[in-house]
Amino acid sequence: MTSFMPFAMRLLAALALLAALPTAGHAQPSAPPVPGFGVMVHYLPDKQSIGEIRRFDVEAFASSLAEMRASHLILTLGQNNGQYIAPNAALEVLCPSSAANRSPRDLPLEIGRALRSRGITLILYLPFRAPQGDRALMDCLGDVSEQEPPPARFIAAWSSVIRDWSERYGVLASGWWFDGTYNTRGITPAGWEMLCGATRAGAASRLLAFNAGEGAERFSAKSAPCQNLMAGEYMQPPAHLSRPPSELTFHVLTPLGASWGRESPARFTAAQLRDWISEAAAANGLFTLDMPIDATGRFLPAHVALMKSVTARSKP
Repeated sequence: MTSFMPFAMRLLAALALLAALPTAGHAQPSAPPVPGFGVMVHYLPDKQSIGEIRRFDVEAFASSLAEMRASHLILTLGQNNGQYIAPNAALEVLCPSSAANRSPRDLPLEIGRALRSRGITLILYLPFRAPQGDRALMDCLGDVSEQEPPPARFIAAWSSVIRDWSERYGVLASGWWFDGTYNTRGITPAGWEMLCGATRAGAASRLLAFNAGEGAERFSAKSAPCQNLMAGEYMQPPAHLSRPPSELTFHVLTPLGASWGRESPARFTAAQLRDWISEAAAANGLFTLDMPIDATGRFLPAHVALMKSVTARSKP
């Protein structure tokens, strides 16, 4: 692990670089998702390499979402293998040797613009902690196991990384969905202020979800002081959705297939999906289906056909 002084110098350099980068000025309000149906994709899993990002067909991807009448997309910037689908100025300064795991193509920027032209909002996905499968990057950022409290040094570093993406995408990003928020003990009010401020940089009114785990006891939990959206993770939603007592925007998130990002037949019928989407909209909330895509950004044709039938508008 690197010593504190070189890390502190790199962190100051990262913050100085962010301050010098051009931004959209003051944080602007971002467009909220329309209540109802949206899609999550687990893009760039371990089986893919960072080089495959060049094959991603943004227009085909966005067109499929529009055909399914999705109101929002939750997109993985990266997961736990240390690869990210966009450059990050703060991360390049803090951990320059990790730059090989980031593509020069800014895929979220391209996707965000394509979605905005179609009236679909973008929510960015990121683990709450450093990538647990990349030991070198964890050490560089000063993090430990996500089951343990996050060190203050990590909170400062990760906040600068989040702020870079937040300012880069501005109003194109309507929210953040943070995974693996399992242990927040020891985060000080100043630490939360740093993190929460980073999530709102560039767009003040974003939806913010911090996922503490799956199921009835945790899908609606509030895990951060700035959280305003239920994380929603629910592998087997109840037959009928009902809003639990909560100040958070209602949200249920479940995979359409057998598991997250898994290419498999749909687990639910059109009638089930139609009812859940309607019930979420009635609660002024969101119902999100995780759907697999291939390296080019194409969904399974059977899944697209199913969702087009589910969301088809009734003829007068």
